[in-house]
Amino acid sequence: MSVLLMAASVAMVGCKKWLDVSPKTQIRESVLLSDEQGFKDALTGTYLKMGGNALYGQNLTMGFLDALAQRYAVSSSSHSFYQSAYRFNYADNSAKNYISAIWGGLYSTIANTNNIITQIDEKKGLFSNNNFNQIKGEALALRALLHFDVLRMFGASPAVDLQRKSVPYVTRFGVSVYPLLPIAAVADSCLKDLAEAEQLLSYDKEVRNAFNQDPFLSYTRNHMNYWSVKGLQARIYLYKGEKANALNAALAVINNKGDRFPFVSGTSAGATVNRDRLYYTEHLFGLYTYKLKAYTEAYTKTNVVGGTPTTATTATNLNNLYEISSGGSSDIRYNYLFTAFASSYATTRYWQDDLNFEYLKNLVPVIRLSEMYYIAAECAGTPEAGVGYLNTIRSARGLSTLATTISATALTTEILKEYKKEFYAEGQLFYYFKRLNAAKIDGNSLAAGEAVYMFPMPDNEIEFANRF
Repeated sequence: MSVLLMAASVAMVGCKKWLDVSPKTQIRESVLLSDEQGFKDALTGTYLKMGGNALYGQNLTMGFLDALAQRYAVSSSSHSFYQSAYRFNYADNSAKNYISAIWGGLYSTIANTNNIITQIDEKKGLFSNNNFNQIKGEALALRALLHFDVLRMFGASPAVDLQRKSVPYVTRFGVSVYPLLPIAAVADSCLKDLAEAEQLLSYDKEVRNAFNQDPFLSYTRNHMNYWSVKGLQARIYLYKGEKANALNAALAVINNKGDRFPFVSGTSAGATVNRDRLYYTEHLFGLYTYKLKAYTEAYTKTNVVGGTPTTATTATNLNNLYEISSGGSSDIRYNYLFTAFASSYATTRYWQDDLNFEYLKNLVPVIRLSEMYYIAAECAGTPEAGVGYLNTIRSARGLSTLATTISATALTTEILKEYKKEFYAEGQLFYYFKRLNAAKIDGNSLAAGEAVYMFPMPDNEIEFANRF
């Protein structure tokens, strides 16, 4: 088994009650946190919960969010799963169920991080080596990541009003009523947690790609490590419109990537056995998803109607996406990340076929190196500098480089194209359109705006005054 998560099967038994979160009005304090291993198990349980289908294992990657981003060729006859998402019909019971699961899953996972953070300082003497810094740093970083994604779904677009009330930022374990904070205040709270996490995780910046004597320190791409903290800082600063800070954080990763985050090779991306469909070496942070095979079998392979998987697209859509008529046929993403089903195509990004390398199994990317280059391209001082960062990714994906003389408008267009090509089935494209408050989401003629970009809070959260 890969991952932090060599210990996952054992931890899942010990963490069963931990992961079975009570209703928000009756959250129990865990009995696990009496020794170092208890803290490790609690954090492992948090990562595992994030990898479930309600969150990053499905809804926030290949599922609901990418349906909103119009990734799939949805029709009423064959794609009932995502009809409401495709039409932005959040009042439909299907969409309500997805949104309720996302909201509840994120905040119950935040409760897990808060239990760790609340208890850890007074028990610092329990920890050996650097484990206090590591565990507290990861818990703080996860709390920031989870809150930021709540904000990106349930708050208004930052391009509209950074002072608009949005979501709570929950920092204590237990039953409390938290006020709705302005978008900027939530983002600043995330950045505050990340600043502390950065300091704590700076004691060990190594990225481990194999099993360590301490399983908790194995496969640290699957932890919120120092570099994923910098990547998340870049993402949040860009969301706030603080481009200079976003650029600095992105460059901290780019300028220090070295051997830590090599670009996937064409050979690895197209291999017959152990194909690196995830571009694993480029992960700043990815999650172990222990039911990923079942999810992908159901959504990217199962023939629903006429040989069409649930998350399929058309050949025309795929060819347009990768610009096949204008030189895109050399793109390794186009060549190796899709397969045909009758007249449709589905992504193979998460397929588990022909994998012998454990580190390639059951993972979903959450923050990747390529995003740092796209952020740098958007935030660079000149279009010429920006296109240089974009060309680095284009070259790594097998494409020709763009002219350095392109205009700022043309550069923006090319950055959007790259987001659409790069993050297929990863849930990031919806956030891109929302951050810019785009008039429409590509692929849908409906006007966007608040009704599209703001998820409604679940009914029970409104009724019970946002208790967490």
